[in-house]
Amino acid sequence: MNTLVEQDARPTAFGTPYVQENPSEFRVSTSAYGDPKVFEAELEKIFYSTWIYLGHESEIANNGDFKSTWIGMQPVILVRDGDGNITALLNACTHRGGNLCREEKGNTRTFVCPYHGWAYKTSGELLAIPAAERYPDDFDTAKLAMVKVPRVAAYGGMIFGSFNAEVESLDDYLGDAKRHIDIWNARRAGGTYRAGTAHKYAYHGNWKFQSENVYDGYHAGFTHRSAFNTFRKFEGLFRNRHYGAVREDGATRGMRGGHGSLELNKPLDSGQIDPAIRQHYLDALERLNGKEMVDEILRNRHVLLFPSVIIMDFNIRVVQPRAFNRTEVYSYPMLIDGIPEEITAQRLNDVQTRVGTAGIVGADDIDVFNGNQTSLQALGAKWFTLSRGLGKEQILDNDQRVGGFSDETPQRAFWRQWDKLMSANSRGEGA
Repeated sequence: MNTLVEQDARPTAFGTPYVQENPSEFRVSTSAYGDPKVFEAELEKIFYSTWIYLGHESEIANNGDFKSTWIGMQPVILVRDGDGNITALLNACTHRGGNLCREEKGNTRTFVCPYHGWAYKTSGELLAIPAAERYPDDFDTAKLAMVKVPRVAAYGGMIFGSFNAEVESLDDYLGDAKRHIDIWNARRAGGTYRAGTAHKYAYHGNWKFQSENVYDGYHAGFTHRSAFNTFRKFEGLFRNRHYGAVREDGATRGMRGGHGSLELNKPLDSGQIDPAIRQHYLDALERLNGKEMVDEILRNRHVLLFPSVIIMDFNIRVVQPRAFNRTEVYSYPMLIDGIPEEITAQRLNDVQTRVGTAGIVGADDIDVFNGNQTSLQALGAKWFTLSRGLGKEQILDNDQRVGGFSDETPQRAFWRQWDKLMSANSRGEGA
């Protein structure tokens, strides 16, 4: 990392320092959020060079199931083909570039271009061309298969893809974050996760505002004050809620690779679950994982898997950049088949009332993100500081850093990885 320079030394072109750190301050140039050229570089050096989340295995459970998604600005189809193999294909016809799949999800035997009717197998091979006799006799159709995303891999039911054929293995990429995925999966208590229909929203701001916010324990008592007042008023419906300005219990964690977490010492519990049903669920957790792990499994945690997918509470949240100042977010409630339905119902209720598009918490954050992007236009607003807890963290042997609940430990891990990838000269370097 570069040492701090004078406060007015604002970077003006990519290649100069955007992330600066010394023992007493960590700061990020506002240009990293507000410069369209930086966004274009992020697409190449981050989104097209490393692993990006595509979907959950439950979304393509059967042969022919597909989901339309994105890697950066590239439209992608995640599909389980006719032989049961999981693949990811560019959502573009190799004839004239038509958008092959216009449905968000579904099941199909073929992808047919609406422009000229070219048909493809779900594995990507070109199947048929209307009036094919009008092409030359030796016209090679084998090379006209849909373009495949070079690398696709899964961990814990989460499927990732990468345009970088030389990218490190997904296991290595996830590193210490795999433990948090394992704990999140253990909450199933022997059941099976099923992704529900996504809550979708957008805001006029940079994608990194949402990624950074998910493990920000500092803002809640201020940004969500009105929501906390509601919790207080209806105390019986919202258990284990914190209403103070700055929370002291819990921890933040920054991990190698830019991953990070916000961890509470209590489970998230919206109440209104029959005690006998709750105990049945707890007994299953203990039987499958051991008594000593139950508290760890139930502990509420928000985990960002760099750069843009979040497992939090009872959902998977996907941050989708659309422009340097425009972001879409897809929040999938994760239901559990095979456990008491009342548990699943309460999970869905919590997502809807708290962090869903009509929830009393999520809208606060969206308003802040919009305001943040507006403030980038202020003259003199050249740097953001992320110094809370700096020098006060516990540093573990595996380079993890553990800070207080309101510390900016995971944000610094994010920006160190961002800086590493953005400083690479070409795709794959610095990974």
